[in-house]
Amino acid sequence: MDGVCKEKVLELISGREEEQMDFLTTLCEQNSYSYNKQGSDRVSALVCEKLEDILPIRRVVHQKEVGNLHILKTRKKGKSVYLLGHTDTVFPPDHPFQKCRREGEWLYGPGTADMKGGLAVMVYALRALKDAGGYVFPNITMILGADEEIGSASSSLIYEQESKKAWLCLVGECAGKKGEIVVSRNGKVGGRMETLGHDSHVGSATLEKSSAILELAHKVVAFESLDGLFPGVRANVGRIEGGLGPGTIPARAFFLFDLRWQKEEHHTLLTDKVQKIASTRKNPLCTSQAIILNHRPAMPPNQETDKFMFRLAGIAEELGQNVPTEHRYGTSDGNFFGAEGVPTLDGFGPIGLYDHTTKERILIASLKARTALLALFLLDLHETEK
Repeated sequence: MDGVCKEKVLELISGREEEQMDFLTTLCEQNSYSYNKQGSDRVSALVCEKLEDILPIRRVVHQKEVGNLHILKTRKKGKSVYLLGHTDTVFPPDHPFQKCRREGEWLYGPGTADMKGGLAVMVYALRALKDAGGYVFPNITMILGADEEIGSASSSLIYEQESKKAWLCLVGECAGKKGEIVVSRNGKVGGRMETLGHDSHVGSATLEKSSAILELAHKVVAFESLDGLFPGVRANVGRIEGGLGPGTIPARAFFLFDLRWQKEEHHTLLTDKVQKIASTRKNPLCTSQAIILNHRPAMPPNQETDKFMFRLAGIAEELGQNVPTEHRYGTSDGNFFGAEGVPTLDGFGPIGLYDHTTKERILIASLKARTALLALFLLDLHETEK
C-alpha cells in the first residue's frame, strides 16, 4: 500500500466524522419503509449524489411498489468488486420510531444498524479514497436495493445476474457486537399460509363448523415445530390475520412465515414439510395452501473468502482493530453472491444492536473505524484486481 496515500485517507476520514454522522442522521430520518417507494428513492438519491464523480456509470431498474434499484459502476466492462447496500427499513411512516438521538457512545435511530450506517461507511470510504488523490480505483460496482427487508423478491434476479460479474463481494450490513465480519449465512424463504373455511353465524343450529382460524391454528403449531429441526434451522410465524368478527365463523385466515436453514441441502426437505403441513387437514371442510413469496439461498463457507478475510484481518491489525468472523442466521443480499461461489465478506457497517426494534442503535466510534477498515481494504485490493 502507498503509505502517503493511506495516511491521507485516514486523515480525511477522521476530519469528516461529524459530517458523516450528519449524513447518516439525514438518511435515517428519511423514512424508507420497504413499501414507501418515494422515501427509498430519496435515500438512494442522497447516496448517488455523493458518489456521482466516483461511480459515474449508472443503471436504474425501475420498480412500481418499492424503491428503484441502482447499479453504479466505475467501468462498463470487466470483473468487479461489488459493494452491496439497501435503502429500505422495517419501520412504516406511521411508526413512532422516526428520529435519531445520541445517548453516550450510541446513536439510536431507524436504520442506523440495518443498514444506513453501512451506506454511510461505504460512501465515506469511497470519498476519502477519491479525495486523497493518486488512488487507482479497482473496477467497483455498487448496488443499492430497496426491498431487502422483504426478501428482495423483485430484485433477486438482478443480484443473480450481477453475481456472474463479481470477483469479490463486500456487504455493508452491520458488524457483530465484537466487530465480527460475516463469512457465511443461513438461507431462507418467506411465505404465506392461507386457509379457507366456510363462514356462518356462530349461533347456527348445527354444530358442524369449518373455521379457517381453527384450522390455521393447527398449522401454526405444526410450522413452529420445524424450529431447530436441524442445526441452524429457524422457523417463525410472524403475523396472523383472519375472520370478520366474534359472531362469525371465519371463512379465511392466513399467517406469514419465515423459514431459515444453515445447510442448503435442507432447503428442499424443509419446504416439502411446509407443503405437507398445508395439505394436511384437521377439518376436511377446510383447504390450505403455502405460497413462497421470496427466497435467498444459503451463503456457505468459502476458502477464497477465507483468503480475503486473512488480508482484511492484517489491515485491521494495522488499525488496532480486531475482526473475528461469524456465521449469521440472518440473510442479506450477499447470499446471492456467496451462493454462486463469489468470495463474500459481510458486516462492513458499524457495530449495531437491536435492529428491527425501537432500540436500534450503533456504536458511534465504530462508524469511523469501519470506514477506515473498508477504505484501506479497497486500497489494498487495487494491487490485485483481476
